[in-house]
Amino acid sequence: MRFIGQRFLVDQLMVLSMVLICNNLFGQIDSKDLSDILRPSKNKKELNLTSELQVGKTYSSVLPFAGYGPANGFVLGAAMSISRNFGQAPTNPSSSQINCQVTTMKQFITNIRSELYLEKNKWYLQGDWRLLFFSQPTYGLGIVDMANNEEIFTVNQLSQNTEINGDPMKFNLFRFHEDAAVKMGDSHFYAGMGVSIDQHFDIVDENLDTIVGSPDYYITPNYAYSVKNNFDPVKYGTNGVKLTLLTDTRDNTANSYKGYFASASMLYNIKIGNNSQQSYQLLYDARYYLGLSSVNKRKVLAFWSWGSFLLHGNLPYLALPSISWDTYNRSGRGFIQGRYRGLSMVYSEVEYRFPISKRGLFGGDVFLNTTNASSYSQKLFDKTAVGVGGGIRLQMEKQSRTNLGMDIGIGSDHSYGLYFNLQETF
Repeated sequence: MRFIGQRFLVDQLMVLSMVLICNNLFGQIDSKDLSDILRPSKNKKELNLTSELQVGKTYSSVLPFAGYGPANGFVLGAAMSISRNFGQAPTNPSSSQINCQVTTMKQFITNIRSELYLEKNKWYLQGDWRLLFFSQPTYGLGIVDMANNEEIFTVNQLSQNTEINGDPMKFNLFRFHEDAAVKMGDSHFYAGMGVSIDQHFDIVDENLDTIVGSPDYYITPNYAYSVKNNFDPVKYGTNGVKLTLLTDTRDNTANSYKGYFASASMLYNIKIGNNSQQSYQLLYDARYYLGLSSVNKRKVLAFWSWGSFLLHGNLPYLALPSISWDTYNRSGRGFIQGRYRGLSMVYSEVEYRFPISKRGLFGGDVFLNTTNASSYSQKLFDKTAVGVGGGIRLQMEKQSRTNLGMDIGIGSDHSYGLYFNLQETF
């Protein structure tokens, strides 16, 4: 799991600590995960060598962090990955992630995300809860090139540059997304409903100046879009009801070695009050995991694609689909969060995962992703943004398959960055 904006900010101190950990642990390939390395007992009979989740037992990995970035100031926080199996086979493992951070720039970020399977997979529950007091630049709609070739460096998709080629915004967000789906007979298919509530408030366009003739006269993308579509530029929201069909054969929701997941949803956003409008969206999320070796299951070719299509009506500007604002804030390695936004969006990624050390303590990955977004003047597939990169994995806990990952990503818009995560990207 990555924590970016929603995913947590980590600077060079985090990089240094990662290097120190790796230097201390490399070569100890007899152990499978970090807990085996750090266990004080030297009696191998006392080591927990099982690689399976025990029913009813909770497995957790915690990663505290501290850092600094010019755009965010000093950052303190922690991230936690939790896995649990709620029943005997064939019950799928469940996972959740919790992230909390505060900054000296008066930012507060907390989120809880979960994928839960109840006993015998009779019910599938997915949640995405957030409360943000946040700031972030925006870049308009569609795949738009930078005005110049200024490079952007990011850590976990939050810009580390004091001046960036975008429009800085401050805003608060309350999000409550919760879906519940019931299994259809003995199949792998589920049908369900959910609610999707997003409320953006106290929105500040820092570059906005609406006084005609002023030397600083400038109309921001958020303001122009909001006025065009009859939204209040400083406060708006969506209140949605969702119908979903999905199928899931993954062997582990946190880190899959095989199987697939696919969901399709119709989202009806209801007009409630003066700061929302009626609209319809079609959403999909598809993932496929191809195991490449029967001997070493960590050799996996993974595919991911998600899309959001506006079928009718209008969405508020910050509620439009945007890079790295998917449910788990995982899309778009190589780009700053919010770099691309559209009336509709399609994101796709392929990643090769492989072991490095003999017993799986260290692994690696290489990836390629593409982003397409539409605007009023640009069709969905007119232009494509491309990101590439790779990284390393340190297995924190073998039972839940929780990895600590560090990736380097490079985007086609001259941006690049470091990305830290617990669990896999998808």
